[in-house]
Amino acid sequence: MYKEIEGNLITLAKQGTFDVITHGCNCMCLMGAGIAPQMDKAFGCGRYKLEDEVMRGDINKLGLIDYNSFIITQKGLLLPFSELTKELPEGAHKLTVVNSYTQYSPAVHLLPLDYEALTLCLRKINHVFKGQHIGLPRIGAGLAGGIWSHIKDIIEKELKDCDATVVNYKKD
Repeated sequence: MYKEIEGNLITLAKQGTFDVITHGCNCMCLMGAGIAPQMDKAFGCGRYKLEDEVMRGDINKLGLIDYNSFIITQKGLLLPFSELTKELPEGAHKLTVVNSYTQYSPAVHLLPLDYEALTLCLRKINHVFKGQHIGLPRIGAGLAGGIWSHIKDIIEKELKDCDATVVNYKKD
C-alpha cells in the first residue's frame, strides 16, 4: 500500500509512526544537505558500516543499503536495539533507519540520482522488511535531481510487500 502525507519524517518516526525509515545517500559519505544531516543528527547515519573511510567514493556502494535498529523510549531516548532484546520497555518502540545508496556524488551537476540504484535499494528494503510500515521522504527528488513521477512509480512497484508512506516535508 502506498500513500503520501505531510509532516516531518524524523518526528513521525520518533513518535512510532513507522517501523523503518530510509533516505537517499551518496557514495562519498557526505551528509551536508537535504534530509541527510538531520538523519545523521537524529540517528547517527554517518556512522553506519558503509559510511566509513574505507568505502568513501566506492561506486560499488550504489544500490546497497545499510541500517541500524533502535529502541525509542516513551521519553524519546534512543537506545541501540539488539536481536537479543527479549522485551521492549513499556511505551517504547523499535525503529530501523536505512541508508540507501542512490547516487554516486552529492552534487546533481556531477551525477544525479541513479534510478537503478534506487530500484535496487527499495527492492532490498521490500525483501528485508516485508510487511512493515516504511517511511521515506521524496527520496531522490530534491537535491539528487530525480523526477518525482518516475520515483513514485519505482516506490510503488518495489515496496509492494510493505506499507509505504512518503512524507512530504512540512516544518513541525
